[in-house]
Amino acid sequence: MAKKGEQKEITVEGIDYVIQYPGLREAIRMRDNSKNEHGVQVGEKLYSALMEHVVFLKEGGKVTYEHFEENGGFTEVMKEAVNFTFQEG
Repeated sequence: MAKKGEQKEITVEGIDYVIQYPGLREAIRMRDNSKNEHGVQVGEKLYSALMEHVVFLKEGGKVTYEHFEENGGFTEVMKEAVNFTFQEG
């Protein structure tokens, strides 16, 4: 398991990103808050939380849905963020 603040750098479609582990409590909170009343994971809520707390541009600043609409790479970046944030072991 990553430690709070631990980072991983990735490059997707020519853009450099930093994925930063938000800490165990925030990771659990993100997972819990992204479920609906039936306990089913809701993608939009999870992705919004990842963009708020985990995925950043290496040059500084947060990413948004609009960023990915203009630049692509959404699926690959989110997959990396989910794997890094919720890794087992």
